[in-house]
Amino acid sequence: MGKKASEHAQALVAAFIAAMLMGTLCVLVREAHSCAQLSSFARFSGGFIVFGITALICRLRGMGNTNFSGVSFFTGVSIGLCILFYYMAFLHAPAGLVAVLPILGTFLAGFWESLIEKQRPPRRDVMLLTSASIGILLVCCFSPNAAADSQSNGNTIGVICGLLAGLFYSFYLVGNRYTPSSVCMLRRMYWQSLAGTLVLLGPLLAAPRPWIAESSGWFWLAAIGLLQGVAVLVLIAYAMSRLRSLEYGIIVCMEPTEATILGWAVYAESTTLGQWVGLAIVLATIIAKSQRHIGWRIRCFIARRSRRRIA
Repeated sequence: MGKKASEHAQALVAAFIAAMLMGTLCVLVREAHSCAQLSSFARFSGGFIVFGITALICRLRGMGNTNFSGVSFFTGVSIGLCILFYYMAFLHAPAGLVAVLPILGTFLAGFWESLIEKQRPPRRDVMLLTSASIGILLVCCFSPNAAADSQSNGNTIGVICGLLAGLFYSFYLVGNRYTPSSVCMLRRMYWQSLAGTLVLLGPLLAAPRPWIAESSGWFWLAAIGLLQGVAVLVLIAYAMSRLRSLEYGIIVCMEPTEATILGWAVYAESTTLGQWVGLAIVLATIIAKSQRHIGWRIRCFIARRSRRRIA
């Protein structure tokens, strides 16, 4: 029981770190001064380069296995399409609405899991994810730009694209959760990053040139590839192998929360009281989700100290 609880706690930490790294994407993209298609492509192509070189070295040394993995390729296509539709949704719908729609993907992923495992999702996780979603909704709706965003046209197309992004996000989460344990991490990451790169190559080639405004932006694109395309994908794959989608969805709500805080701290963006209330709700929800594991860690630490004193 202790080992299982420890692995679950480690998965929560991995999910939290992944969410924190994803939250920095807003800063990296702004500093890169590139089109959204190039930033999205860099996220996967950077990962594919790193995992490809690693796979080549392992193959030359007779180590590792990078044989084709259908599940990993499927999850890569899913996350690639999720990002593609997410970007398209931002072109047609208010940013506040678009930011919330993919979160529905975690609810949908929980539904897929309940069908596969033939059991209801934990009520507590459903309630906590609902609470976090309300917090994100407050953050987006009370944004100073919300009024201007609401005047955009083509909302129907934007909503459809946002829902499709959430659908493919749910496929990505469930695919990672049920990837066979025999598929090693390198093999999984190699085919995921390759699939995502192929999906986003077309939109990049169709994007108007120039793709990047400043030569210094290539440094930031490399950072996107390493942080978002390598570290984040590995952390998510590790977390999803041990967490339910609803649990991961609660933690990942930290991403837009952190992005809002970074916009305020780094770029002096104005915020409202409603946004801070939403941020507080999200943080309180994450703490509520983690309190059991924090308490378990504290009890283990006290027990170890007690044993040392007795010895």
